[in-house]
Amino acid sequence: MKAFYSFPLLFLPSLVSATPSDLTTIELDKRACTPFKNPLTNASGCCDIVSAQLFWVDILLGIGVCCPIGQVLEGFNCVTPSSGGSVCSGKAVCANKTGVDLGIKYGHCYVLLSLNNNYLGHDNALKYVVMGENPGVVFRVCGDTTTCTTSADQYVPVNGTWYMQDQMGDPNGSGFAWLGGAGDLNIVNSTDQALAMGGSSTCFGGNCAICITFPPGGAHAPCPLTPGQSHLGIAANPNSCQNFYWQEVSCRSENQLAECQISPSTAKSESVGYVAQV
Repeated sequence: MKAFYSFPLLFLPSLVSATPSDLTTIELDKRACTPFKNPLTNASGCCDIVSAQLFWVDILLGIGVCCPIGQVLEGFNCVTPSSGGSVCSGKAVCANKTGVDLGIKYGHCYVLLSLNNNYLGHDNALKYVVMGENPGVVFRVCGDTTTCTTSADQYVPVNGTWYMQDQMGDPNGSGFAWLGGAGDLNIVNSTDQALAMGGSSTCFGGNCAICITFPPGGAHAPCPLTPGQSHLGIAANPNSCQNFYWQEVSCRSENQLAECQISPSTAKSESVGYVAQV
């Protein structure tokens, strides 16, 4: 894995003495260099997308990580993907240690399947609904609402809390969003409105499930919908909860050139293909 690197100006051809081919190379380098800021060091530079690939952490803030072509981003690490870089067993997540954790991990991504086998997604607006017009929203379990690196790759403990980063986001926005709001819960773009979530391990039909709550309250369906459908809402009673089978999937990358799937797991970072500004 390459580390951060920079090219002194003396290696670049003088613009006065440069040949036409040299000037063409310089112009190509400019076009291929995508600026970004490292999420851990805040160092600014650019990613040479000819030999590397930029994975956005927050496209609005210009925060990203540069990985060599053929590698993907896990947490803030660039790694060679296994099995094509996808996580897709189709099995419901179970506790790693019964009574100790819930089986889901911080920094990992999941889709939620209701007990009547319908995925949680968006309706035709911004509300979260089972069997909606845009089902199967990918959620990243985050221990914080900034870099999503708190306790990365660790199991969520029993009585632990987390935030749900919506990897699809607001259809009218430009990046990831959060599950939050009040009443019928919906997509929120402000981290201040993101809701902390809790849950407990349950079992239905021989499959592991997690019954979600919104501490200090519970969770319920706040209004009637078509049979099979359900909105998410906060309940005053902390014992009220909504059951879902959690299936781990690859997270989504906000890559400018192509839509890729990534599988975040660790919190260490080394950017590659990076050219420091000089």
